[in-house]
Amino acid sequence: MFRKNYQIILIVLALNFMGLISLYSSLHQGGEFTGRVIFLKQILWIVLGWVLAIFISFINYRVFFDLSIWLYFISLFLLVVVAILGKIQMGAQRWLELGGLTFQPSEFAKLAGLLILSRFLNEKGREVSFLKGFFKEIIIPFFPLAFLFIAIFIQPDLGTSLILIFLFLFMLIGAGIEKKKILLFLLIIAIFLPGGWSFLRDYQKERLLVFINPNSDPLGAGYTIIQSKIAIGSGRLLGKGFLSGTQNQLNFIPARHTDFIFTVFAEEWGFLGCILLLFLYYLLLKIVLDIANNLQDRFSYLICIGIFSLFFIHLFINISMVMGLLPVVGLPLLFFSYGGTYTIINFILIGILLNIIKTHSQTL
Repeated sequence: MFRKNYQIILIVLALNFMGLISLYSSLHQGGEFTGRVIFLKQILWIVLGWVLAIFISFINYRVFFDLSIWLYFISLFLLVVVAILGKIQMGAQRWLELGGLTFQPSEFAKLAGLLILSRFLNEKGREVSFLKGFFKEIIIPFFPLAFLFIAIFIQPDLGTSLILIFLFLFMLIGAGIEKKKILLFLLIIAIFLPGGWSFLRDYQKERLLVFINPNSDPLGAGYTIIQSKIAIGSGRLLGKGFLSGTQNQLNFIPARHTDFIFTVFAEEWGFLGCILLLFLYYLLLKIVLDIANNLQDRFSYLICIGIFSLFFIHLFINISMVMGLLPVVGLPLLFFSYGGTYTIINFILIGILLNIIKTHSQTL
């Protein structure tokens, strides 16, 4: 039986291959390949990602306990810089341009947020009163994350900012925080939630309203999700075949090489292809969770819980979004969608995971 590190490598390689096939198809329009540069860039990101993952796998993960503070402040600094000097695309100011390369600091913030939470939640507090425990175990760890959330939310990037909140909740549960404290935190969030509506941009409000009834604006805000569901449904059992998806090839689906790449795969490879893809994701998540549950070191355990959480949240939201089960918030699909920063950050997480496996090989 393969060791867990080899299993992870093989699964991610399979996802890379399937993702590149879908990306290649998504960059066709009317039978003509129109996105050669994008395709070659993604290959470059994947190769660079593997180099980084292998390099980081030789760095003891405990280094990140001390580095977490520095990475957090670097991330916060980059988010401030992007708010001042960031490149504006599609009405959002989320990108920094460095030497011709575009970098998205909010993706780096996920890594920084995961590591800073792992550090703050590393020590289990002694038995104290409920309110003192709530403050120490929830409010204090949430305090640094709140700054990242605000900086990302105002870009605006609703999807990534919500990822941080879900990451926090998942890691609280994984850290064994008392359920009553988590419920109190959720109650506080629920109280302030209605006030957040006024801070949303008009297009974000439209997306949330259209989620309830996409047909209310079939040629506007509801167009993408309607076309996405048509593409997924038209794949049926076996799919239409490589480069044969009509919704894709005839350019009916916007953002099909990024957030909606699952629709391209579903249309071409059908239900059975989607089952295979979801099974690979299931295996990856199961391995990460198995590793976490067999670790004695709390810091490495929390890192694994954070990695599992980020992977699962992205998968759940992206696939639910393209199927019309959740509002469109603009999140890429793990190891599948085009995107340099997102791809690199995920490979960094894989590198950390591989080092944890190597360091604790005797117990795993």
